[in-house]
Amino acid sequence: MCTTVVIEGVVASELPEAWRQRVRAKDNEVLTVTIAKRKTESAAKTAKKPNATFGMWADRADVNDPAAYVRALRQTRASSQRSAE
Repeated sequence: MCTTVVIEGVVASELPEAWRQRVRAKDNEVLTVTIAKRKTESAAKTAKKPNATFGMWADRADVNDPAAYVRALRQTRASSQRSAE
């Protein structure tokens, strides 16, 4: 979950000095401040890991054409649902 805080109507002169220098706003300028939590390095590494289930059927000989295989599975399921109704 990401937490973001938005503060509207902040006068630049009320910002901390480091923020004022970074924003380079005039002291009387009215700003909207958005504070969002940054991703940590460990979160970024986790996000780049591939899904463990990706390619789990890669070695199956009976699934040469994955799209056709899935279409057949769906067709069978759809037919059985229609007959049940």
